[in-house]
Amino acid sequence: MISSATGRYRDALRRRDFTLMLSASLIDRIGSWAYNVVLIVYFYQRTGSTAWIAAATAAGWIPRIVFSAYAGVLANRFERTRTLLVSTLAALVLMAAIALIMAVSGPLVVLLLLAAATAAVGTVYLPVSGALIPATVPETDLDAANGLFGMCENLVVIVGPAIGGLLLLAGRPVWGIGFNMATYGVAAALVLRMRVRSSGPAADGRVRLARHIVEGAQALRHHPRPGLVVAFCALGTAVYGASTVLYVPMSQRFGTGAEGYSYLLTAAAIGGVLGAFGAGRLSAAFPLPAVIGGGMLALALPFAATTLITTPAAGFALQVISGGGMAVIDVLALATLQRDLPRDLLSRVLGILESASIAAAMAASFAVAGLIRWVGLSGALLIVGFGFSALALAGLRPLALSGSRRAPASRPAQAAAQPAVAMAASAL
Repeated sequence: MISSATGRYRDALRRRDFTLMLSASLIDRIGSWAYNVVLIVYFYQRTGSTAWIAAATAAGWIPRIVFSAYAGVLANRFERTRTLLVSTLAALVLMAAIALIMAVSGPLVVLLLLAAATAAVGTVYLPVSGALIPATVPETDLDAANGLFGMCENLVVIVGPAIGGLLLLAGRPVWGIGFNMATYGVAAALVLRMRVRSSGPAADGRVRLARHIVEGAQALRHHPRPGLVVAFCALGTAVYGASTVLYVPMSQRFGTGAEGYSYLLTAAAIGGVLGAFGAGRLSAAFPLPAVIGGGMLALALPFAATTLITTPAAGFALQVISGGGMAVIDVLALATLQRDLPRDLLSRVLGILESASIAAAMAASFAVAGLIRWVGLSGALLIVGFGFSALALAGLRPLALSGSRRAPASRPAQAAAQPAVAMAASAL
């Protein structure tokens, strides 16, 4: 089983365009995480205010909520490889402007606006790359391809902030921005080498934007399983949003101080790497509802279990389990959407998924902040652990039933993937 799973990863990596896109994503994301650390520290150094830290965080999240659904439409209207390239180059230009503002200690409000613009142009990443993966690997390798992306997404959480911290120690914050500019440049060069071309049916631009978004939402109603998968993704991301508030008081509970936040974040990222690696094997051995349900329990229950322990090592281990559950859900959900949805709807649904997930994360973070004030840390941990687990268990039966009444639209999606896959293979 292990050798079979490893073989799938090797098969996916043999696809030239997939490997180029994966490498570009890895480099891009490392730079972005380093930039996030540097930006937050820069705002705090200039103001000494946590309110500005919250504003900087919101500048990264709010544009993703607002523009992700529109980004899914862009991925359906324009040629996707070119859209990925334009997004990366636009982010590079915006990063140069941020570096300039930092170098001259310019207005922080302008810096916030530029950070929000950078987040906005980055919203096309998920719908574009998600729609391109089925065009670069055959359907049999989708789980492996998404697993590799999942592993990279978690690796960068470990590597990126570490690089950002080193750059802060070595020099001025603007150095971190320069590093991110360089990663955008390398990522753009890799995307430029991709040969695959993939366009949605809205490339002629005759269909209105609002109708594109509405059709994406209607697809979730007409395709039962994808709709439920999106709901589980949003539920999982809500637990992540809760963790962003819980990690600091949890770390203080373990005696590692507020600085221990980074250790718990690293633990979740390590679990994410392991979970992404094992997701394909789990999907091959068990039905989708069982794996998604197990992933949700692994994600949520460690928070309830945290009320029973006080040592940093035990807390670290529990967050490794939680991060693994999150990765399993994300990897298998994306593969399910890629298989079940017609190609002309996939990117739009991925845009909706991004908006819904981030909105759920923000809502959960505010709700948990209130819970901590109301019932204390232990009460909040129990509510998060058992509450989200109960919601997940309630959704498993509908998910299981949806597999037997899938809309027949998955066949065109698979058939449409074959010419693009053949083109990628012939380019090797």
